[in-house]
Amino acid sequence: CGDHVPTPRLTELMEADDAVTFTRAYTQIALCAPSRNSFLTGRAPDATRAYNFVEHFRQVGPDWTTLPQFFKRAGYLAVGAGKVFHPSLPPDWDLPMSWDVRLWNGAWDEWLYPSEPSCPAMTAWCSVDSNETEDFIDTQTTQRAGELLRNTTAEQPLFLAVGFRKPHLLWRFPQRIVDAFPEALGDDAEIAVSPNPLAPTDAPDIAFHVPFDELKDLADVQACGGIEQMSPYSAFPESCQRAWRRAYYASTAFVDEQIGALVDLVAATRGTTTSSGHRVAARARCTVVLGDHGWHLGDLAEWEKFTNFENGVRVPLVIQHPSLKHAVRDDLVELLDLFPTLVGLAGLDASYVSETESAPLDGRDLFYSGTRLAGNNNAAETTTLPYARSQFPRCVGAEEYNGNFTVNASLALWDRNDCNDVPAALLTHMGYSLRDLDFRYTAWFEWDGSTLRPAHPDRPVALELYDHRGDDGTCAEPSAFDGPFDTVNLAGDPDYAATMSRFFAALPDAFPRTLSGLAALGAGGAELGVPRSSTV
Repeated sequence: CGDHVPTPRLTELMEADDAVTFTRAYTQIALCAPSRNSFLTGRAPDATRAYNFVEHFRQVGPDWTTLPQFFKRAGYLAVGAGKVFHPSLPPDWDLPMSWDVRLWNGAWDEWLYPSEPSCPAMTAWCSVDSNETEDFIDTQTTQRAGELLRNTTAEQPLFLAVGFRKPHLLWRFPQRIVDAFPEALGDDAEIAVSPNPLAPTDAPDIAFHVPFDELKDLADVQACGGIEQMSPYSAFPESCQRAWRRAYYASTAFVDEQIGALVDLVAATRGTTTSSGHRVAARARCTVVLGDHGWHLGDLAEWEKFTNFENGVRVPLVIQHPSLKHAVRDDLVELLDLFPTLVGLAGLDASYVSETESAPLDGRDLFYSGTRLAGNNNAAETTTLPYARSQFPRCVGAEEYNGNFTVNASLALWDRNDCNDVPAALLTHMGYSLRDLDFRYTAWFEWDGSTLRPAHPDRPVALELYDHRGDDGTCAEPSAFDGPFDTVNLAGDPDYAATMSRFFAALPDAFPRTLSGLAALGAGGAELGVPRSSTV
């Protein structure tokens, strides 16, 4: 949101004559490693079986073609810099399948996952009075992308993936970013906290998550009451929330600067000079900016990601290509759509991926349906989704923190329900979420590790329904970011029984690999006595 964060370079890209911005784009899972496994293969998490930091898609799809691998096979030089795949998921960045080794320097870790120091006081954020490239992961990433670009020619087709790490924690950024935007980021900047600081009314406990391991040791978190201060029913002091929001905004502004630097590098190394003196691409260039998941900043008492709530799964998505016309689209899209869309914009054919490999692509081209026509008008009528899909696992009872993955049944369902390092066979629950234009619906099921499916697909243990009418995904009031949308769970309200039934009936088609045998129960679990609050 421009009123929250100064992002002049991203705004410039979004306002380009050939750029399309999607205000309702969604990740399939709000965690970096499985999200990247999903959209870089074009397959949903139930296909990749990658739900956290344990499994990866090559374990089930050794024959799958990834997005960079597709372009490599099509004759492109496919290279990357920064965080593209998550480290080790898949192993060795999926070399040599996904990436071209012609520019390999023998140390891909240095190309694809640079490092930087922590904040000196072990806090969640700090500003650093330095402009040295090596002091920041993302400036190193930009520099290495530039090195890759300088080792190619403008005539050589190129697939370049660049992964900036921020605004992920830790929020460490150069002080010059704050100095450049004093009104938005300075010490006297008016930083608002969320008007919805507690969990939604009547929400099930299992929907809530505390990022225990990520936050518990940070000095400023401890000074603000400790990780124990975070629960569905309590919030950190507002002064702490403002400080963390400000740091997040500054980190976002820093990444915006790097996006601009990267765009300039592409123009400088693979462009040509026009008669007016401007640098432009020498051949058709497609630029995509996206996030792998959303982020909570104290809204609903949540911080970070790890949820099926709107701010956890909604992501930025901008696509620029000479064939497009400027537009802002508010139809529902998924990161699964990225693979077929980029293939289509390149004028290539990926039908062999779905026809010959062990799992088909799960997305669709965002700009074309059927015959590809010249002079794209961005028409979406024939490709509109009825809903966007997301999901997230839970491991209740501190399973991740107990020896041998045992479950402590005395803990509340929101307390230490992390699954980051728990094998898929030992997950305790899975939440499946659908978002249409008006509502977000989530059904939570007990997990059967022997089949990697819900144990009782006809008996959800908890249900959620949130009213998103009036939410167009923008910052216009009521703001999609801090608006009044995921605030009251309507799953148990008789007035919404038909809506609940409609969503429940849609689950088998939305998640066919795990819910295909789901019976069409009348009110989506309501008649089974499934309450709005936690039941497990």
